[in-house]
Amino acid sequence: MTDSTNPESGPGEVGIAGANPDPKWASTQRTLAVVGSILSLIALVATVLGLAPALEGYGFRLMAAIAALVLTLCCGANAFCWQTELRVWRTGSPSAADPGYRQRFRLSLVAHVVSYVAVLIGMYGTLEGSALAGWASGAGTLHGIAFILMIFGQIIGGTQYLRRSGPPGTIPTYIRRLNAKVQSLR
Repeated sequence: MTDSTNPESGPGEVGIAGANPDPKWASTQRTLAVVGSILSLIALVATVLGLAPALEGYGFRLMAAIAALVLTLCCGANAFCWQTELRVWRTGSPSAADPGYRQRFRLSLVAHVVSYVAVLIGMYGTLEGSALAGWASGAGTLHGIAFILMIFGQIIGGTQYLRRSGPPGTIPTYIRRLNAKVQSLR
């Protein structure tokens, strides 16, 4: 993903206080979260449709379906938090404190972290279930499609935790922040 920072705020700013972010930037983040939710939902449908055709690997395919459901819920939670906060930012004054921001931020952050676990479990379940059911079988094909959709759903929607500015929550972003912290401690 590209580094989608809010031009009006400082880098890495996640605080409660301060000016509201640019509505266009926030709307873009919300749109990304919604697209990720849709991709995750399509992955969920593909995994559910792939459950019935074969008995081999059923447990892994069921695990993939549950992981796709959790990923869909995580991306949906991020989209909900962005939609709600965007409405508050558009109607409220820039200096007014939003008492619900902290709760929505926590919910979105938890959903963000859980989405990483869900996509890893889903990737393993779809690959193992596809291999056991047969790569060319109907179940194998549907789970192969779900594998790709789950990855893109998490990359696009799961990384979009609620924030006032800064890049999305991708692994490279976290590594850069960790490196900067280590460098500042030297």
